[in-house]
Amino acid sequence: MNTSNRFRFAAAPLALALAGLFTVACGEDADDAGSDDGCPAGKCDTPQGEASMVCLQRMAEVINSSNRGFTPDVIRWQCGDVTGVTADGSGKDDRGQEYCEYFAMVQPPGAAKGVDLGRPLDGQGKVTPLAVCLPGETGGECRVTLTDEQQAKLEDNPTDVVGKCVFTSWHADVTKPVPVCPNDKCPADANIMGLPFTRTNYSMKVGFNSNAAAIDLIEKCFPLAPANRVAVDWTNPDDPAQQAYYRGCMGTNKLFGTEWRRSDPTICAAINRMAECGCSAPGVTNGTQLAQAVLPPVKSADHRRGFRLGTWEDSRGLPNGCRYANTGETGYLVECDMTAADLMGSLNDPKEFCRATYGQNVVVHVDVPRAAITCTPPNTKEAANCGAIPWNIGDENAEVDGGTTDATDGGTTDATDGGTTDATTGDATTGDATTGDGGGDVGNCCSGHEGMGCTNPEISMCVCAMDDFCCTTKWDDTCVGEVASFGCGTCN
Repeated sequence: MNTSNRFRFAAAPLALALAGLFTVACGEDADDAGSDDGCPAGKCDTPQGEASMVCLQRMAEVINSSNRGFTPDVIRWQCGDVTGVTADGSGKDDRGQEYCEYFAMVQPPGAAKGVDLGRPLDGQGKVTPLAVCLPGETGGECRVTLTDEQQAKLEDNPTDVVGKCVFTSWHADVTKPVPVCPNDKCPADANIMGLPFTRTNYSMKVGFNSNAAAIDLIEKCFPLAPANRVAVDWTNPDDPAQQAYYRGCMGTNKLFGTEWRRSDPTICAAINRMAECGCSAPGVTNGTQLAQAVLPPVKSADHRRGFRLGTWEDSRGLPNGCRYANTGETGYLVECDMTAADLMGSLNDPKEFCRATYGQNVVVHVDVPRAAITCTPPNTKEAANCGAIPWNIGDENAEVDGGTTDATDGGTTDATDGGTTDATTGDATTGDATTGDGGGDVGNCCSGHEGMGCTNPEISMCVCAMDDFCCTTKWDDTCVGEVASFGCGTCN
């Protein structure tokens, strides 16, 4: 099968690839999102793909990669978007759909203050212009045009910090000002490069990046109603619906059509898993009570600005070059450095530099009150392998409080299928089906074919985590070769 003209990005994580090929209509409606303008007519720009294959991709990223979506104490995902969430100029830019929106700030040499690039302006995806233009250049995407002197200074001083990448988890429907800006009026020093810490400037704009939408998701996933559950063939060990994450992901497809996101499926999978395993906490008997315990509603006095931002390694730390903005509270607004060399290498779209450079390691964290939760698994097929910490999907029997598992980075896992996962490399060694040794059935993973993915779900997920072409277009000869080269199995 000829693959010579096929664009490959297998060596890079999925989040680094902008396909620009996807626009299908699905998403949460305005009522569920808690905002009338968050998703016009119930439609948002979303990556294309058959839901079951998209859920296999998400499962590979969240369960089998080095950056696991679950620990005993938090549910988490990166700010950077999935492949297919793209920009189409300042008239439409859908980047920032993971309860974390972002943009760039640039202050050219000698300028009194910075300019914002790709900053969200409304719920329809409109943003400020994306580009910094060189002298003499014109166009609708020019947010600012450099002078000859400014260009020369940038080129002569490549290590100077001239910009910021801004990440915010300030929920769209949270109106209270930050502490340093009472009544939403900020003192002179309460800003990033001259842009004050006001709701207009720094709250998220997409309606489903909201407190109400997150609460609604938790309510509807604890548990998933029968109509929103995927059918499971318990006689077929290769049925992906036997996996807890897949069931939660497909639930978000049936609820909202948002299986393509990282955030919604990850939250729903953990919350539904708690219900499947008979988990409860004091005062929590239904989805509404659980939702309001995890995330107090806006109408409550103790509601939070948003979900906390950290990194994969440190839930209360940030990547090198980043810091929490001085808003009077910590965790919801992050600024990361952009040097002159960074800017000159990304003039057309510095926001993309922010996504690619920092978006993978600025991570959204949802705290789980582990100490307050008790679980009594019922006698059901779903609950047969709940483990001690069911919501920590893929590592339900993790040892904590002095055990062998590092609750921050995932550590050595005791997976429900009896395998192990190396949290440093993400290489799966989950039994014969993955390695292809000992007579394990690799299905049709070792032959090129027109269909998406292959019939061994472990191999399919492993390959597609680094080359999503294999699960969005077809499983060609290149995918077959990647079974071995990615350490996903052996094709004899």
